[in-house]
Amino acid sequence: MEKEERLDKFECNGLLDRTRTEPDTLPESTERSEPPGIMSILCLVALKRRLWLLPILTSSWLFSSFWISYGIAVGYNHTEADFPYISHTAIEAPERCVFGQLVNIGAVMLAMNVILRYLYLKRYFLCKQVTVTDRCFKVNLAGLVLGFASAFGLSMVANFQTEVQRIPHYIGAFFAFGIGTVYCWIQTTLSYKVRCLMTGDKLSDQKFRKMALVILQFINSVVMTVLLVLFSTSKAIYKVQSTKGLGSKWDTLREIYLTSTVSEWLLAFSILTFTLTFAPNFKNVRMHDPHIHLEEEYEKKHSISRHDDISANNNSNGAIPYGTADNAV
Repeated sequence: MEKEERLDKFECNGLLDRTRTEPDTLPESTERSEPPGIMSILCLVALKRRLWLLPILTSSWLFSSFWISYGIAVGYNHTEADFPYISHTAIEAPERCVFGQLVNIGAVMLAMNVILRYLYLKRYFLCKQVTVTDRCFKVNLAGLVLGFASAFGLSMVANFQTEVQRIPHYIGAFFAFGIGTVYCWIQTTLSYKVRCLMTGDKLSDQKFRKMALVILQFINSVVMTVLLVLFSTSKAIYKVQSTKGLGSKWDTLREIYLTSTVSEWLLAFSILTFTLTFAPNFKNVRMHDPHIHLEEEYEKKHSISRHDDISANNNSNGAIPYGTADNAV
């Protein structure tokens, strides 16, 4: 049992191309010379073997960002306290500046989770000897693309205020919420595939324990979908009725307005809680420090051994070595 659990542990070095069964250090002649890729640069180097903290930090950061912006907007009396849309807490300065900065950082952190999740699943499928042509790899790649789109949409929401640039803001909201929900369903499906590969034909109670994370992701995805439909429908109804002059958010349209705003906040938080479900798998992943490699020709041209050869040739021709001119005098 213990041996089987170890199969799920990997190290994150560029494309996660080495398992822990290999030595941590290789001889210079056999060490891979490829650059580690963008992953080693994007991952928080300080985490290294604590990459499970990344989803927690990401969710906490974005959660705090929303409430900080809300607190500033309410404090300056720029929006109502109960209960505005998330975007309405970032229309005026200074809250829109704070919101934009914090959420942009959060979007980058969210993208880190997306690529780390992709690389983890890719390596796990290879470890289980799933054929490269299997649909799992294509679905995993599709999840990577949709995850990046969702993170990019979140950045658009932060940078384009709804009252100033309405169309880009709504496009960003569609990417962040709509495509983000699809991404979560894809990850739920892939998690189910991973758990099936782990458990095989074992006892049902053991399968249930292994499936606990998948069940949690499934429930979260269902709730997220319901909130997305509720938010989209209630917001559309509110916009149409307010445009027709049938009321405002302070009187007859108060209930539909609050339904729309509250469902948006809950939808955002449900996406953050789904991100937290990545943490258990990330406990089995680690990374190395980022490093670079010089081009072979450039390295040969500027290597110490080449300068030593040049100095030796100069000495044989009677040239005075650099740094010994004063002594020669």
